Amino acid sequence: MSAQESRRGLQKAPDADVHPTTPPTTTDDRSLRRIGATTADAIGMPDKNKLVGLEVQIPKSLRKSVRNEAERRGVTVDDVVAEALRNRPIH
Repeated sequence: MSAQESRRGLQKAPDADVHPTTPPTTTDDRSLRRIGATTADAIGMPDKNKLVGLEVQIPKSLRKSVRNEAERRGVTVDDVVAEALRNRPIH
């Protein structure tokens, strides 16, 4: 008997429509642990350094200069923009 034949397939629990769930993980199962983020992030205060998306319209020449700067420094465009905004005084 091969390994594929001996494995059970996924099965839907009889009451899955009432409360769908996944089996609990054991404390030894490191592959399923989430380090850092938890479900509390969804209802609690977000991490102030957590990356979020931002879409802006900028002149083509500025975009080109930011891309060149990122390439010159070996970082991403997002890193260059984030650093520029971080170092800008807020009034």
